[in-house]
Amino acid sequence: MTTSLFFLMWGLATALAMPLLLQFHASGVPGVRAFMLANALTVLSLLLYAAGSFLPLNATVMVSNAAWISALALVYVGVRQFFGLHPQVWRSAALAILCVVVMTAMLYGQDRVAARIVLFSVITCVGMGATACVIFDGRRQIRTRGVALYLLLSILGLAALHLLRVLVYGLGWEAPGSMLHPTPWALFFIVGGSVTVPALFLALLLLVQTRMSERMQEALTFDSLTQAYSRRSFMDELQHELRRCERNDGRLVVLLLDIDFFKAINDRHGHATGDQALRHFARVVQRAVRASDRFGRLGGEEFALLMYDCEPASALVQAQRVCDALRDAPLHTVDGEIRMTVSGGLAAYRRGDTADGILARADVALYRAKELGRDRVETGGSVGFGAAATWDWTAQGGAEAANAAVAASPAGSKATTA
Repeated sequence: MTTSLFFLMWGLATALAMPLLLQFHASGVPGVRAFMLANALTVLSLLLYAAGSFLPLNATVMVSNAAWISALALVYVGVRQFFGLHPQVWRSAALAILCVVVMTAMLYGQDRVAARIVLFSVITCVGMGATACVIFDGRRQIRTRGVALYLLLSILGLAALHLLRVLVYGLGWEAPGSMLHPTPWALFFIVGGSVTVPALFLALLLLVQTRMSERMQEALTFDSLTQAYSRRSFMDELQHELRRCERNDGRLVVLLLDIDFFKAINDRHGHATGDQALRHFARVVQRAVRASDRFGRLGGEEFALLMYDCEPASALVQAQRVCDALRDAPLHTVDGEIRMTVSGGLAAYRRGDTADGILARADVALYRAKELGRDRVETGGSVGFGAAATWDWTAQGGAEAANAAVAASPAGSKATTA
């Protein structure tokens, strides 16, 4: 009865993960459904052992072993799904069925309990080892520190427990005893399992929760449409950099960018094409600028670039590179080729600047660029730039003619004041 109580408590401890896994079922995190089924089958296996004194022994052992082996396969499949790998469902199912058939044949044939225990533990070691290899290979996908390590420790702890079980019964250190009257080693394995198995499912639960938290953080950090930094993230970084510049007399340039006649693209080609244009613009800009600079979307068709430790002359070169890159990379759609240009406003850091102040100067320069014909960059009067300066490339590559063609359309005439 004491052993049955141990298995009952073990099963209930393992079942604690189920309500939380159910809550995450609709999260869209790959592998959650497999983890839920594995948890349910593990609890079933343990409760059957707990009821072993009331049910037919052979049938209980057979169903319990089948549930456990299926749970191992589901954990492996779920972990592969989580890391974006092919789940290998059919291969895992075939191996699980083969193991169940072999163990059933051993149980109903010339039953050698020690051999069956050894096989059961070998299957567990192999399953946990294969799962640990998948986690180790994909550990860099888990950015939250310590989660991958905890998951590996819980899996390898369960594998180590069963490896010791293989040694004890495989080498004949102890003969298997009755479940109702367990030997010291058997009691040790029961207690060890009551720790490692719940720890495994709590680790899987933590893995899913971590992925959801990282997704939420990404949603706050990055714009979902363009994958540029979000407005909130960009403004936080701007304020941080302004404080750093204030302390260290640093250099910082802000470039505001606004896609020319974007409303005309939406009106003529539809909002789906407009979204495509925004994604295209973001890709072009990110390829054209330094990887160290921060590119963000402030809203609509307005973007911004933080240029760290950048001289004003270098900032102008960067801005030119952006304009040239966009002009040379038209957007290809089902309706044909759409040529895009961008206007920009530059503002350099000066002591005492606030985020609103430096953005306001860049914004004034941006609107000056629009008034002067677009497809150009204007600079605000600030430290490093001196008086307001102009960097105009509309004469290069026929961009002015392309913009004029768009502006001449009914939709374009509405967009010129945008």
